[in-house]
Amino acid sequence: MTQYPFSAAGRAAALQRLAAETFDLLVVGGGITGAGLARDAALRGLRVALVEKEDFGHGTSSRSSKLVHGGLRYLAYGEVRLVRESARERAVLRHIAPHLVHPLPFVFPLFRGDSTAFYRAGLILYDRLAGVSPGEKHRMLDPVAVREWAPGLREPLTGGIVYGEYITDDARLTMENARAAAELGAAVANHVCATGFLQDGDRVVGATVEDALSGNAFPVTARVVVVATGPWAEQTLAAGSMSPPKHLLLSKGVHLLLPADRLPLAGAVTLRLPDGTMGFAIPRWGYVYVGTTDVQYAGSIDAPEADPAAVGHLLHLVQSSFPEAGITEDDIVATWAGVRPLIAQPGRSPRDTSRHDEVWRIQPGLLAIVGGKLTTYRQMANRVMTQVARELGRDLGDNRRTAAEPLPGGRVGAAGFGAFRDRMLAAYDAAGVPARATDRIAWLYGGGMETLLAYGAEDPAWLQPLAPGAPALRGEVRLAVEQEMALTLTDFMDRRSALLLFSNDQGRAAAPEAARIMGDLLGWSEEKRAAEMEAYRAVADRHAVHRVAAAAEPVG
Repeated sequence: MTQYPFSAAGRAAALQRLAAETFDLLVVGGGITGAGLARDAALRGLRVALVEKEDFGHGTSSRSSKLVHGGLRYLAYGEVRLVRESARERAVLRHIAPHLVHPLPFVFPLFRGDSTAFYRAGLILYDRLAGVSPGEKHRMLDPVAVREWAPGLREPLTGGIVYGEYITDDARLTMENARAAAELGAAVANHVCATGFLQDGDRVVGATVEDALSGNAFPVTARVVVVATGPWAEQTLAAGSMSPPKHLLLSKGVHLLLPADRLPLAGAVTLRLPDGTMGFAIPRWGYVYVGTTDVQYAGSIDAPEADPAAVGHLLHLVQSSFPEAGITEDDIVATWAGVRPLIAQPGRSPRDTSRHDEVWRIQPGLLAIVGGKLTTYRQMANRVMTQVARELGRDLGDNRRTAAEPLPGGRVGAAGFGAFRDRMLAAYDAAGVPARATDRIAWLYGGGMETLLAYGAEDPAWLQPLAPGAPALRGEVRLAVEQEMALTLTDFMDRRSALLLFSNDQGRAAAPEAARIMGDLLGWSEEKRAAEMEAYRAVADRHAVHRVAAAAEPVG
């Protein structure tokens, strides 16, 4: 296997470096915040290490609403700075990851009794804050156009406003930031857990880590350590006998996946009920997902699930918004749940709590980044780097390169992503790849599409589906192992291919062939292959709908 820096072999080399070198910066946590920080620091020329206890994007960063959005609703809370930053970051992420950040027109319906002037005023401000082009500015729709967009939407409908947002694949966006850091020379390893901190007097000079795949434990020395573990931040600090200056308020967000033919939307739509209940419905790949809840959470951070009350709440939202669609629990294909790491504000519910981020200096040499949202991860990294520069006593420049350099999959040539995509679609069509698979691949892989075609030139079997009717190709498994540091079956099925969440059976039909290919490439024994299949089935079971009769409690 080629020694690519973001592969099993690359990980092994990174582990050797982690044990032997002294780094300028050690980032603990491989979600979008930590991965983005590692890329930023590597682009500024620092010696960087990044460790993640599970897999890149394992937690919140693969269980979001999958939106790169400006946070329109935060205007109601006076969060103008946050909205401005979020809205403007959309264009940056679209530039560096055109294969992963896709335009998503959003309709905000208006019902009898709504003040059109009020909502238009908010969107005029939003457009100004975002600095959108004339073609992206909001526009009004009449009731007929709204019904064409969202057939069966509840009455009494008086019109709507369409405005621009973006949709992404959060897990792959996270992984590509980590991959970019590795390509820039960072020592990056998933499935490595930080178990404590190293100290020299009152200064933190590194961390102790454990390789979850081998059980080996060793120290990593670094001049600055940054905890970027999201909902686990307090746990990470506590493991090193450290205390945070503030507490986190954990909020659980649940989503439901439905077949698109049961809810045939032309685009995304905000769902609003007369009692103030709000949510959204977003089409993607032959499905529509509905979200989200925002309630305080005190359960397991490692494995949050869609509880019956949350499922009932979202089902009620859909049924009331589309009363003639006849949606029932039997229509739900899958669920997912994520935990938001909000900074607690006394007297505020999760929904009312700000999504702002803060950088905490826990001790000399130890920082923590908490709060924030996926869309602003690049600016969060910039704020952390300001503090890292102070810790190091060095001028580290600015973060302009993080806005200019494309992520690995975004390197598609001077003609741009549109021309690249058209060329790839023609090549895949000529190779006989079904359109359903090709559309999905173009949506996820960007430049990786050329790699998959190269595999197919070696052996056409790589361009065959993993299972009859599966939207993923056999070559995707090879690509995930050789260039995306997928080390477990769940790494591939969930965070590389999205088959766990976006397939009719949580990817169960495709999993055996994926396990066989991974096993061949990684040298798994039959026992190891069976254990990987068993572990994946357990994950898939958590994301299926458990048909348990339960009264729908209000979830806000």
